[in-house]
Amino acid sequence: MPRSIPRAARLPALLSLPLLCALSAGAAAQQVEVGAGISFTRDNEDTPVVSVAWLPAWREFRGGMLHWELGAMHVRGRSDSDYDNGDDVTVFHGGLRYERPSGLVGGFGVGVQSGETDALSGSPQFISTVGWQWGRFSLLARHISNASLHQPNDGETMLQAAWRF
Repeated sequence: MPRSIPRAARLPALLSLPLLCALSAGAAAQQVEVGAGISFTRDNEDTPVVSVAWLPAWREFRGGMLHWELGAMHVRGRSDSDYDNGDDVTVFHGGLRYERPSGLVGGFGVGVQSGETDALSGSPQFISTVGWQWGRFSLLARHISNASLHQPNDGETMLQAAWRF
């Protein structure tokens, strides 16, 4: 009989896979971003969120740099939620991130999820990002939603601090 992974060990296992892939690429290690913050959904219910992404540079565009973004975001379940938001959800995503020399950051991506709640009720999920970058540190506002392809469509809106290696 296969052994199941304890819930507390799932998050590090899920988030370590993209990180290990990026680190194994040698020079790509300078393109790995790790973030943590807080996420809100309906009625301002909050929960911690963590993320990891690989952001290789793609090309210059209109005075800034376009990066591919491949990553995962993990939203912890809310045990005290008034809605069906008790399960953990991990969204694996890919997309583009645009970074200006001034520090302005914007991005958009599409992802699939593991787990389901009223806030994140089914794949695909769309991830939008806007923020500011100071060297390796970023402060990002992000939103995950399925664009009403599945109901309910509460979505998750988060504020994250991130560090790029």
